Parts: sequence; C-alpha cells; structure tokens
Amino acid sequence: MFQGVDDRLFFALAASSATNQRTLGAAIFIARWAISFGPLALAALWIFGSRIERRAAVLAGASALLAVTVAGAISSLWMHARPFVTFGLPNLLDHAPDSSFPSDHSTLLFALGFGLCILPSVAGRRAGLSAVALGVVVGWSRIFLAVHYPSDIAGAAAVAAASSCVMAVPAVRGVCNHLTLWGEHLFGWSIASGRGPS
Repeated sequence: MFQGVDDRLFFALAASSATNQRTLGAAIFIARWAISFGPLALAALWIFGSRIERRAAVLAGASALLAVTVAGAISSLWMHARPFVTFGLPNLLDHAPDSSFPSDHSTLLFALGFGLCILPSVAGRRAGLSAVALGVVVGWSRIFLAVHYPSDIAGAAAVAAASSCVMAVPAVRGVCNHLTLWGEHLFGWSIASGRGPS
C-alpha cells in the first residue's frame, strides 16, 4: 500500500512529455550543482565567522559525514530500484541504476542544515535553514527527473535528523569543540594574513 502511495506521489511530481526544455534544464542544473552550496556555506562560516560559527561549521560537517555514511550503508544493504529503471523512463541525469534510498544529495543538505541549527549562531541558523530549504528543492528536482521517489527524500531527512541528534549529545559536541580549537590553531598558523581566530 505504501509503495502505491509513493508511486502516485512520484508521478504527480515527475516531469512529463509535455515538460518544456527550460524547466528540464533548470531541474538538471539544480539536481547536479545545488549541493555545492553546503561546502561553500561551511567555508564561509569558518573564514568569516566568529568562534561560534566555526563550531557550528565543524559540528554540521561532522553531522553530514555521519549522515552520508549511514545513507551509503543503507543503499548498499537494500536495493531499491530508481524510478527511471522501474518505469522505463528517460535517464535524464545519466545516473547509475543503483539503489535510490535514501537520496545522498538531500541527506547531505539536510544534515548540514540540521547541524547548523544546533548551536545558537544566527548566521549558522540562517545558513542551516537555507540548506534545509535547498535540500527540499534538490529533492524535488531529483524526483522530477525520475532519479528518486518522494520516500527517498523523506528517508534522507530522517537519516539527517538522526545524525543531528547524535551531534547534539554533549560528549560529541565536546569532541567537535576540540576539533574547532585545533582547526583554529591550524588556520591561524597557516594563514599569514586575513582573518584569524577570534
């Protein structure tokens, strides 16, 4: 029954033969390149932010690393055919026919977004909310292009939320704080000019 609902949602969101090329091109661009926002946001927080922003960047990076690792493990253990394989649709992204669940792209963006929202950093939370919103948009684009089902995006959000809960554990946050201090030392030592640790 659940698979039937997932299939119906997929066809409600997926591109059709009537979809114009401009919309397809925009969706392909988003699906392939929007994920780069995540690393760029972390780099900006680290370089231009205060210590709390750098802590948020480290914590979010650790959250994303854990979430993507878990997502990869799930994909390798459970083969869930992608929509373009199941329904014989055009492979618009030239994607490998591997397991679709969960979406790696959305997992990364959701994990970064949730991770950035853990610490009380205004800039970090703004970047985090932007990453979550972008995760939804990227998820839509990959459903639209028949690479993922809606459940793949929901699964990505669940994995990312679980990873962020791990990052909220005090002992784990302590490790991230130590990594931040080490990174600040390295940053201040390796950059002769420009913004150093605050």
